Amino acid sequence: MRKVIAKDKINQGAILYNQGRMKEAQEFFKEAKETDTTNPIAFLYYGATLVKDYKTLTGDERTKVANQALDVYKQALELAGNNCATRDNAISYISTIYDDLANEEENRNWLLKRADPNGPCPAKKEVQATTMYSIAVKYWTCSYDQTTRYQDKTALSRDPFHYRNMDYPDALPDKRKAEECVTKGLEFIEKALSVDNEYVDAMFYKGLLYRERQKMTKEEPKRKELNAMAQKIADEASALQKKKEAAAQQQATPQG
Repeated sequence: MRKVIAKDKINQGAILYNQGRMKEAQEFFKEAKETDTTNPIAFLYYGATLVKDYKTLTGDERTKVANQALDVYKQALELAGNNCATRDNAISYISTIYDDLANEEENRNWLLKRADPNGPCPAKKEVQATTMYSIAVKYWTCSYDQTTRYQDKTALSRDPFHYRNMDYPDALPDKRKAEECVTKGLEFIEKALSVDNEYVDAMFYKGLLYRERQKMTKEEPKRKELNAMAQKIADEASALQKKKEAAAQQQATPQG
């Protein structure tokens, strides 16, 4: 009987949720999860209302509600068993919440759980590739943010990838951070490309990661080598993109 009552409360809450009446919906979902503590759907819906709540908040209150949402989604995951749709929903939200909390490590850990090909619900290849790519892009951003701080505006107009002087003592921690991010970024880009070797966006970012390395390299022979590698990758990505676009256009053209 409790399960039936809980399902009814979920249905009523879903109607209100779709109408944008969040607070009323939240009460129904809260009652549903308390009525049937084994129903993961009630936790998923309740968590979704908490996410909407914290996105309107700031400071400590935002962090507090975001952590409440995390707890709710982790409970949903525990209850999900081998229901892959429920597991994917919970894990996706958990990784997003950690991203909103600027917890990069936990965000990355949960993204990787979602992309695990050997987990309870083996990830499809597309999910594996896009996840590795998205992690790599964040590592590129980490490096780019550092190298941009040290760019020379005069040299920038001549060469956007000019050497950034990050070799003096005060700048070395920033350089080490950027170098580590490039190394990790390339590691994850290679993982994405090992799943899908025609992943154009991943190819472009592989080139951009080599550009980051070029910016931090002073020796001209090595800079030229990195420049050639980055350009070759960019050219290959552009050619593949054009090939895919042409194939898509041909497929869309009615055959007479």
